[in-house]
Parts: sequence; structure tokens; C-alpha cells
Amino acid sequence: MNRFLSVVVIALVTVAGFTMYTQQDVGYINVGFAEHKLETNLLIFGAALLAALFCFLLLLRVLGLFKKIAVFFGARRKTRLAEKARDALSNGLIELAEGRFDKAEKLLLQQVKHSDNALLAYLAAARAAQQQGAHERRDSYLRKAHASTPTAEIAIGLTKAELQLAHNQYEQALATLTLLYELAPKHAYVLKLLGKTYQLLSDWEKLKDLLNDIKKQGVLSTEKMLSLEIETWKGLLSNRTYLKNYEHLTSLWNDTPHHLKTLPDMVEHFARMLIKIGASGKAEEVLRHYLNSAWHESTIILYSELDVLVENKQLDAAETWLKEHQHNAYLLLGLGKMCVGRSLWGKARNYFEASIAISPMPESFLQLAMLLEEHMNEPELAQENYRQGLHLLVGDYGDEALEKTGKDFHRESPQPHLKVV
Repeated sequence: MNRFLSVVVIALVTVAGFTMYTQQDVGYINVGFAEHKLETNLLIFGAALLAALFCFLLLLRVLGLFKKIAVFFGARRKTRLAEKARDALSNGLIELAEGRFDKAEKLLLQQVKHSDNALLAYLAAARAAQQQGAHERRDSYLRKAHASTPTAEIAIGLTKAELQLAHNQYEQALATLTLLYELAPKHAYVLKLLGKTYQLLSDWEKLKDLLNDIKKQGVLSTEKMLSLEIETWKGLLSNRTYLKNYEHLTSLWNDTPHHLKTLPDMVEHFARMLIKIGASGKAEEVLRHYLNSAWHESTIILYSELDVLVENKQLDAAETWLKEHQHNAYLLLGLGKMCVGRSLWGKARNYFEASIAISPMPESFLQLAMLLEEHMNEPELAQENYRQGLHLLVGDYGDEALEKTGKDFHRESPQPHLKVV
């Protein structure tokens, strides 16, 4: 369009000039400015104007050419610097992976201003500085990373939180992750790190409130999620706030998710907390009711150690379980300990010997030895039981020796009947 317009203008000027020349009327121009005057005919003025226009256009062309040359060399320089920045980033990451953190930090920052991956370079430099204990430099690089890519706030914040956790800066990490949680409440990794931070700070109340979000987002595997729930609710049950009295503790237990209240670990922990606040009778009820519906050896051991004497309910309940679990060494051991607590020496001996006959355990030998030595005046047999229990404890016996121990014990003391008259 510009070229067409130029052609039209030149054509019009040429026609006008030719017409004026043939008619011998070239016109007259008189221009005055201050004390200066210019007098000439229209034809010469037009030619001078065209010449000036031509020179102006030529100057624009020359300037445009110089600009293209400058842009070309500038682009080549920029490309060369970008290549150097990529090489520095690559080499810096290699040094970081190989543990040469000081060298890695220097390489990562060499051409960072010309890098297409300034964010990655600053984040890697922050990790290198962290490994050298330079926390101020680490935070400075993280700020520069944010300045280079403001839209990467989540990525930068997560890196910062990871580094703070790695340096045991739990309070600082909590502040960082709380801000990230407000920005992205459903971000899986934010939830994972925030849960970990609450866990490290033993802030079980806050972690309890976060558990549903962690579960919904599928942050952890089923096994790890269950482990985290157990730890959280055990932490709550151990909290001084709920250990004030029986009502507070029971109220919290009632709020505990049902699937956790069926686990022996949780039931046993609740019972221990009841014992801690002096509610051993309630602990006995909890364990007894649980064992009536679910059988776990760790639970029966805890039950047998309770110092509760209420019309022998504890012993009677345990002997009722013996009908279905008469070959369970742990139950027999527990019954023996209950009988010792009630001064039923002969009955206790029978239970201990029956437990050892089924499955020799160091504690069974120890309990029997103490009974023989302190209450039944049989020091030699007591010493023999101490010896066999010690061998089991220190592992001097292999599987074959263990079998031999069981056989020797059977020969020396035949398997007793559980019924005591």
C-alpha cells in the first residue's frame, strides 16, 4: 500500500511538473524565516523536496540495516549465553548429585541471569546451600526463585518446607506449610508435609483435624494411613488434657473412630492410660470385654499384669478363655502370674510349667524360678530354670538346642494337668 501511494505521488508530481514546463510557467516560491529568505521556482523546489525525501528514506533504510545487524549479533550473543547457562545448570546438578555442594552452588549461579530455567537453578542452589549449613543463602536463593517465577509459589514453598524440615526447623516449616495449605488445601504433597510436621511437633489435635483431608486425597497408602491414625489417637489419649480424669479420657475414647477401637494396640494403650489415672478396674473391664470378642496375646499379657482383685473376676475370666485356648503359652503364663498375685502357689506353678511345655519363653522360666525360690523352697530347681531362661534370652541355644531344652524339661517335669485340687 505504501509503495503504491509513493508511485501515485511521484506520478502526479511528474505530470504537474511537465505541464508547468510546457506552458513555461514554473511557478514561484518565496519562503521567509526571521532574516532568512528563500526564493525559487516551484519546479526546483519540488525537485529539492523529492531529493530530500529520497535521502530521508535512504537514511531510514541504512538505520534499519544497522538495527538488523545489531539484533542479529545480539541474538547470537543471547543464544551463546543461554547455552552456557544450560551447561552450567547441567554441570551444577551433576555436582549437587555427587555431593560437591560448594562447587555445585557456584556452577548453578554462574549464568543464572541468562538461563531459561532460572527457577530450577535457584532451587538447586538453595539445596546446595542447605547442605553446607548456609541457611541465609538458602533463603536468599528461594526469594530469588520466587522473583524469577512468581507463579511457582507452591513449588518454591514446598522446597523451602522440605529444607526446613531437613534442618529440624519445625516451627518455620509449619509456618511455610500453613501458608501453602491456605493457597492449595487439596494439594497432596502439601498435606503430606503438613501432616508430617504436626507429627514431628506432636500436635495431635491439629493432625486429627487434618486426617480426613489426607485420607480423601489418597496421600498415603492404606497401611501408612492406618499407622498415622493410630499414632495420632494414641498421642491424643496420652495428652495431659485428657488424663485429668476418667470422664475426659472416656469421652475421647468414645470419639475415637470405630475401626481403631477394634485394634489391640489401641485397646491396650487406652487400658494403660486408664491404669495411669488410677482406673485399673475400668481397664480390666475394657480388656476383658475386648478379649471376649477378639483374641490377642499381647492383650492377655497386659490383662494378666493388672493389679485388680474384684471377686476374682479377672482370674475367672482368664480361666474361661482357657477352654478355647488351652494350648496358648501366653494365656497360661498370664494365668500363672494372676495366681501368684493371689498367693495360689501350686496353681501358678502348674500354669507356668504348662506354658513352658508348649512354648519355652524366657519370662516363663523367670516367673517359675522366682516362684520356686521365693515361695516353694526349691532353690536348686529354681536355679535350673534361671539358667534355661537365661540361655533362651541371650540366644546361646539354636533351634535344635531349644527343642532339646523342651525335651529335657519334659523329661525332668512331665506336662502337668491344669486342674488343681
